[in-house]
Amino acid sequence: SSGINAEWPLRPGSNMALLRGAICRLPKHNTIRVFSSTSEYKVPGTAEFFEKQKNLGRPMSPHLTIYKLQLTSGLSISHRITGAGYGALLYGFALLTVTPQGFSHWINLAETYAPGNGLMFAAKTIVLFPLMYHTVNGFRHLFWDLGKNLKIDQVYSTGKITVAISLLLTLAMVAAL
Repeated sequence: SSGINAEWPLRPGSNMALLRGAICRLPKHNTIRVFSSTSEYKVPGTAEFFEKQKNLGRPMSPHLTIYKLQLTSGLSISHRITGAGYGALLYGFALLTVTPQGFSHWINLAETYAPGNGLMFAAKTIVLFPLMYHTVNGFRHLFWDLGKNLKIDQVYSTGKITVAISLLLTLAMVAAL
């Protein structure tokens, strides 16, 4: 049965029956009660609560749109996105190396068709800043793993420093390339 309050009898001597009283407390009539996670709970007043929330226009569960984006959450999300993005980019560059022309052909092609140094500067910056940010923020996470800079004011200041160092490293690398 797939109902909300399905009950199955326990056989005397079964593993679950042996657990009774040791780890879990089962009802005295030797049954396991199973609750479905997909159905509404049968608690008095629940339906009224959900109806009130719906009438007030509130979401049924917390959602990203109700939170104000903070520096800490923005940096955390950015770290995850840059990590996943660079993983995908690494595979893409690896595929370019096995083409008959080789990777350098694609770089020369991009430099040939880019109208002026400004576009190449922008392209290099767009590619390098996420890498620099992810790398510097990775060191920040390593310091956290050591128990350093975990107070909220330190988290915010190291976040700002991380972005600043990432930007400086990016500009230095773009200028050198």
